[in-house]
Amino acid sequence: MEYAIFGGIATILYGSGRSTIDIDLIVRVDTDSLEVAYERFIEEFRPLKKDPLEFFKRYYVLPAVHKRLGTKVDISVALSQFEQEAIRRSRRLRYGTVDASFCTPEDLILFKLVANRERDILDVKDIVKRIRDSLDTSYLRTHARDFLEVDRPDILENIERLLQ
Repeated sequence: MEYAIFGGIATILYGSGRSTIDIDLIVRVDTDSLEVAYERFIEEFRPLKKDPLEFFKRYYVLPAVHKRLGTKVDISVALSQFEQEAIRRSRRLRYGTVDASFCTPEDLILFKLVANRERDILDVKDIVKRIRDSLDTSYLRTHARDFLEVDRPDILENIERLLQ
């Protein structure tokens, strides 16, 4: 199954000094196959919600704990074109002793600007400060403009402010 890690772990990987206690995964799953995907997930993860299959089918997210490691994981279904593109663009990278698929720093920045929480904005500032010269600013600006279609001009405004 195609996936990408985003959120706090990816933020740390790209140079942030912050800590996190969970893993955020985005997965490519056909919405007609949610039950099949759920069955695969629960082989390794213990769901945290009451009636987890219904929660997963309704909200397209499965909060869970990895059975062996005890790590909290939020598994989200890639619904938008942007999310699916982020999975396609993801890279195999090493985090500690694990090789996994991580979203690019540009897609991580966009994910965090969409969430628009104070912690996310601080993460983005930290990422830009640390790897500014290697960022694909053209990609960031182009995709930030895409969010204008869903009435999110703040994303492009934040990109411009952060890249100054």
